Amino acid sequence: MSESTAQHQDSSNSSIVPPVKKPTATLGRPPGSTNEPRNKRKKYVFGKELKQLMYGFGDVPNPANDAVGVMEDMVIEYLTDTCMQAAAVADKRGGKVNVEDFKFVLRNDPKKRSRVDELLYMNEDIRRAKKIADIPELDNRKGGAKDAPI
Repeated sequence: MSESTAQHQDSSNSSIVPPVKKPTATLGRPPGSTNEPRNKRKKYVFGKELKQLMYGFGDVPNPANDAVGVMEDMVIEYLTDTCMQAAAVADKRGGKVNVEDFKFVLRNDPKKRSRVDELLYMNEDIRRAKKIADIPELDNRKGGAKDAPI
């Protein structure tokens, strides 16, 4: 086969099969994920908190904005991925996303899983304390809790 025949066959095959376009969507990621440029989404959503965390873990008191931006991109990517995984678990289950789905996603990371359990326990503890503080009998008795010194 000559070179011109091979080139002709290659060009004729390329006209049969259209070129594959790369998808422009971000694979189901919500707007504001790390696939979008920083200037198209709200800048430094977690900036103040990340600066404090970075300082607490040994960085300078006022870290560079670029470093905070990179950290924020990483945090947003992690949160998005974790939420997408929890949504996939909930979808397989056939229901809405709930706390158990996040526990399932974090099942292989004992530190994160124990922190979730601790926060859930503290949330329940605070809810119980608020419920006890709002008992109506305390407000109705003579010299009730409203007038009591703290």
